[in-house]
Amino acid sequence: MSGLLWNPEISIGDLLTLVGFVFAVVSLIFAGVQLRRNTAIQRAQFLLDITDRYFRDSDVRRFFYKLDYRQFKLDFKHFIGSDEERWLDSLLYTFDIIGRMVKMKVVTREEVDVIAFQASRVLRNPEVQKYLQWLDGEYQREGRTERAHDDARFLAKTLFGQKAA
Repeated sequence: MSGLLWNPEISIGDLLTLVGFVFAVVSLIFAGVQLRRNTAIQRAQFLLDITDRYFRDSDVRRFFYKLDYRQFKLDFKHFIGSDEERWLDSLLYTFDIIGRMVKMKVVTREEVDVIAFQASRVLRNPEVQKYLQWLDGEYQREGRTERAHDDARFLAKTLFGQKAA
């Protein structure tokens, strides 16, 4: 009957195998650390890009202050096709992008907390709520099943624990 025999002698081949195994484990750990570091850098870059996008356009920033101080009143007769519609859409699409990244778990709620105040002022604004309701109707007329700016609404729910329209 043949079986496995224990040989207490260690050969050069055994040592080279052990060194190769140790090298592979160290390389795997190093790759994991690098991957984690690169992921953190990419998340930080995303947040920097979003912040830059948010603050870059001075007209959008001025419009944000109109929303923040409740000076904006939605009048569809003058709003549709106006700069204000474009600026509000810019804000909402920015929050859509952030909401989508949170939903995909690319960034965490804590990481996007830096824009929570701005998101709150925009997404909780009664005039913005009216606009979102109007857009929902437009989406329905087009046969779309999702709501307008659903990712921005997800962001609001995530940040504030409540539904935004």
